[in-house]
Amino acid sequence: MSGIAEPSLPADTGSGRDRSERFRGGTLGPAGLVAAGVVALAVVAAVWPAVLGGAHPLAVHPTEALLAPGPGHVFGTDESGRDVLARVVAGARASLLVGVVATLVGGVVGVVLGVVAGLGGRVVDAVVGRVTEVAFALPLLLVALVVIAVTGPGPVPAMLAVGFATAPGYARIVRGLVRSARSSQVVETAVLLGRSPARIVIRHVLPAALWPVVAVGTLGIGQAVVWASALSYLGVGTPPPAPEWGAMLADGRTYLLTAPWMSTFPGLAIVVLATAVTVLGRALRRTGALR
Repeated sequence: MSGIAEPSLPADTGSGRDRSERFRGGTLGPAGLVAAGVVALAVVAAVWPAVLGGAHPLAVHPTEALLAPGPGHVFGTDESGRDVLARVVAGARASLLVGVVATLVGGVVGVVLGVVAGLGGRVVDAVVGRVTEVAFALPLLLVALVVIAVTGPGPVPAMLAVGFATAPGYARIVRGLVRSARSSQVVETAVLLGRSPARIVIRHVLPAALWPVVAVGTLGIGQAVVWASALSYLGVGTPPPAPEWGAMLADGRTYLLTAPWMSTFPGLAIVVLATAVTVLGRALRRTGALR
């Protein structure tokens, strides 16, 4: 006796389309290619700093203190005679690590809160919604400093602080996407077919929410780099003498008139990397790679 075939779900045009269609023949464009080159250079600096900055970033030479940029020291030296170029190159590792980890933390926390709010009842949605709205309304740096006050200063607390501070933005995005997915034809059909809630969430709700979060996260890495540098500038991030761009900016404040290169080059590094990551993220979204 032939069995009755189980009805199939309608095609999910959002999460199930072919991956090759995401690119649709788009290109990064000149700005995107330049940004990709800058990001690749930063990755090389983070993984193999000796390739770009020959001197050791912690090597102290008191007799060479505060030397202006020149043939021996392209970016000059700081108050201890350390090579600024070597420290800027070595600082890429800390900035990229904090930026990526903080974005992951913010994305994961935001996804969890957004899914809970989107799938929970009215009370749960209201509670999570009010908490995220209050946190979202506060300045990001203030939220990060509150987290630092609880956890204490350091590079790991800085990652967590920036991550938790950016989580409300991701949560609001995910909540809206989850609530939209709940009312879609695919989910309604899955419920009528008796599919388990866990299967519905994993197969039909989460895919609709994760890709937009990834797209926003690529833009958030640049923001995370800036805020992590701000925490180090305030003295609650990566402690000295470790090379970190925000801490280098803080060290150069005293010598702005006599040795401006101490602050100029790490400041340029922050601006260039944050801009490159943002431009690259937008270029990827234009090509359809992150839709």
